[in-house]
Amino acid sequence: MKTTNRVHVSVGAVALAVLGGLFLAAPAAAQLPSVSAATLGTGGNNTATVRGFGAIGANPAGLGMPGPGFSLALAPIQTLSGLDPIGLTDLKNAGGNLLSDATKADWLSRVTESGGQSGTAAVGVSAVSLNVGRIGFQLSTIASANVNLEPGIVELALYGNAGRTGSPADFALSGSSANGFAVTTAGVSVGIPLHAQTGTMALGATLKYSMGQALALVQDQGGRVQSDPVAVRVSLPVVSVDPDSFKINNGSGVGLDVGFQMKRGQMAFGAAVMNLFNTFAWNTDRLVYRAGTIELQQGTDSTSFEREAYGSAPSELRSAVDGMRFKPTVSVGGAYDVWPDLTVSADVRTRFGDGMSIDPKTHVGAGAEYRGFGFVHLRAGLAVITRGYQAGGGLSLILGPVDLSAAAAFQGGKVGQAALVQLALSFGAY
Repeated sequence: MKTTNRVHVSVGAVALAVLGGLFLAAPAAAQLPSVSAATLGTGGNNTATVRGFGAIGANPAGLGMPGPGFSLALAPIQTLSGLDPIGLTDLKNAGGNLLSDATKADWLSRVTESGGQSGTAAVGVSAVSLNVGRIGFQLSTIASANVNLEPGIVELALYGNAGRTGSPADFALSGSSANGFAVTTAGVSVGIPLHAQTGTMALGATLKYSMGQALALVQDQGGRVQSDPVAVRVSLPVVSVDPDSFKINNGSGVGLDVGFQMKRGQMAFGAAVMNLFNTFAWNTDRLVYRAGTIELQQGTDSTSFEREAYGSAPSELRSAVDGMRFKPTVSVGGAYDVWPDLTVSADVRTRFGDGMSIDPKTHVGAGAEYRGFGFVHLRAGLAVITRGYQAGGGLSLILGPVDLSAAAAFQGGKVGQAALVQLALSFGAY
């Protein structure tokens, strides 16, 4: 505990400090992210058609279907960033200028109607992803951070303790949260061809082992800004991996993905269950707790950020840690070759629970790939996702055995504005 004399308390500055602190509390570093730009380019609608290294994270049965005998992706990267309801476009339009009263009122109205302001950032990087015949291997790291700010925090940041009315007011602060994690996963896949009179069929499975590198969770336990006399109390308890004793493995577990694909004539069908089972859990012996309290009033202040044992954390935070796991996801898809150079596809996907994921909980979409330009393959996709939509596209340059691929997608609707970008250099598949 630390106590010192104070001459002045700036409530607006405190609000901004809390706002920034929530973002900084979440560390920046799907278990096996899709490494194929073709998957993002078609809107994630290729459960029935994915092949080569792309099958490892989407549907391992693709390794048992006719496809490249060898394919390799070199460090493909996929990023996601988004804000809601004050989005990236709003910040760009503000352009660093002082916000007008109309803009402040509009932003606060939207935040209040939405129940808060959220921000998300995520990145997936694969050190290697390859298949040799029917066997595949992928090593990937995913890092994600999410922040949710309740309307009172946003109002303080925009207006200070005078609020929107211009008169000093009391504010109850509760409901804000932040979480972040970083997990590295290695997966080995196998595709098993099944020959039948009805057409080409295959089963597939991926066995995964995951290690957690970073975890941080913050949950506002209630605070208050008082106008007369001016006083501030903030309670932001934090559970995190011990920063003073970094270890590469702060949680671990194994998981299993299974899949099926069938191709008959111009039609294809696929289904996959990701995380049919998954034993991943964080090692609570390597987590620490900090109360995160700040009390300011005219003349004095006190703070409490001392390290404590994980068992001292509030039950809500400990339950949140227990929920940071990988949940089952079921995908079903179909595809049809309209022409030899044009394939259309559709997918339905849902995840059972929240846990750790950067993907929407539900997905219903369609995509297309056109290969009629020879060395240039074009893709587009559209999907209805949880609380919004996703639209995107991409292309590949097929330069002999070398493929240069890029894809991008935009998410909108109540889910908020978010942009996804993926670049990949690969051999033998895209």
